[in-house]
Amino acid sequence: MIMNTLRTILVPIDGSAASLAALDHAVTLASDYDAQVEVLHIVPDEDPLSPQARAEVTDAMQAAVDLATEVLGDRLAYTIIVGDPLREIIDAASDDVDLIVIGTHGRIGRLHAILGSIAEGVVRNAPVPVLSVRDASEGYQGFAEARHHRPTITEQAQRHDT
Repeated sequence: MIMNTLRTILVPIDGSAASLAALDHAVTLASDYDAQVEVLHIVPDEDPLSPQARAEVTDAMQAAVDLATEVLGDRLAYTIIVGDPLREIIDAASDDVDLIVIGTHGRIGRLHAILGSIAEGVVRNAPVPVLSVRDASEGYQGFAEARHHRPTITEQAQRHDT
């Protein structure tokens, strides 16, 4: 497949700083290419979070999605489903998606061996290119800062919380 331009970007989010950084990168790319962004949150079949923790994660994700919607308007869609995260991401990528932008936690060693990596599974199995993104706390500059000289969505969401 020759990709002349980006039309649709899939961004799986889980509420982590890395996934919100991925959303920020996707919003910046979508702004540059006039693309659609499909934000996807998958609640695992056996949710490891307590109801209170789930509510906090959901609120953080909604705040980030609201800020992204301010930038993209109706070019952003947000879906929450229950299922196996890796399988659902791969299935969603099969439906007219040009790029997946996914956060990675950068786990290595024993923790990676125990927990595995959804991002790694996506990179290995996706039918489209994958851009993996770390959160900005690891000391690099994201697209929003470098290309558009604006704070990241995560930084904006944190400002709204205070």
